[in-house]
Amino acid sequence: MLISFVPIGSVVDAWQLTENDACSKLFGDVKSKQQTRECEIKRYGAYFKGWCQVFGEHESIVVGEQENCWLIGEKKVGLILPKPLLKQLNGEVLLHEQVPVITFTERGVQIGTLHFPFKSELEKRVLGAIEQLIDTGADLHLFLTCHLLYGNGSRIITISNKRPQSVIYKEIGSMKIRLQ
Repeated sequence: MLISFVPIGSVVDAWQLTENDACSKLFGDVKSKQQTRECEIKRYGAYFKGWCQVFGEHESIVVGEQENCWLIGEKKVGLILPKPLLKQLNGEVLLHEQVPVITFTERGVQIGTLHFPFKSELEKRVLGAIEQLIDTGADLHLFLTCHLLYGNGSRIITISNKRPQSVIYKEIGSMKIRLQ
């Protein structure tokens, strides 16, 4: 199982990573494209509270002690948020009549009024992964997953072009995802 932890500010700096690392193999580097791309993403909720599928093999981009953690796997990208931020995000997405757009830019991710800035150059690799998912032309899916490495009760907001397991999830709507 491939799991690479890259804590920001540690001995491993961005310049030490090479083209041969797992993320570059899967998704390539972030390309500088000026066009904005937007597509629909299907949202899923678990039939039962607390149920979710496992995220699986991935590379981690950890930022700080209690900050965001990005996971990049084959055909999926995940974001682990501290519980207070996850509650704010749920409120932003679930409590409004119109679901906000998820916007990925060079500065970070914007979901409604919430902004999750990229605090390191490594996090910008997420843009390349999202771009690859959009470029496949396959449907995109948004759902919560988990992973034993990140503690009991932690949830990963997952964007994938693979549909989640239908025995666990039901489709609850859609929203737009934008790459600028």
